[in-house]
Amino acid sequence: MEWLYIIAAALFVVGLKMLSSPETARRGNVVSAVGMLLAIVATLLKGDLSFTWIVCGIVVGSGIGAVSAYRVKMT
Repeated sequence: MEWLYIIAAALFVVGLKMLSSPETARRGNVVSAVGMLLAIVATLLKGDLSFTWIVCGIVVGSGIGAVSAYRVKMT
């Protein structure tokens, strides 16, 4: 299970690095989002916590992210 966290962290770091250029920023956001999703899935597969709180967090975070993505203009 730890290898999922390592892959997720690597994807997140690579995604952040890609944000340094306007040409790769959009792809960097996707790579970071995939890394974060992988970390969330790994946490859910552990089974130590309630799915309700994780799902609520995903819904709230996705809503805030979607609104922010439409309001902020790419440069």
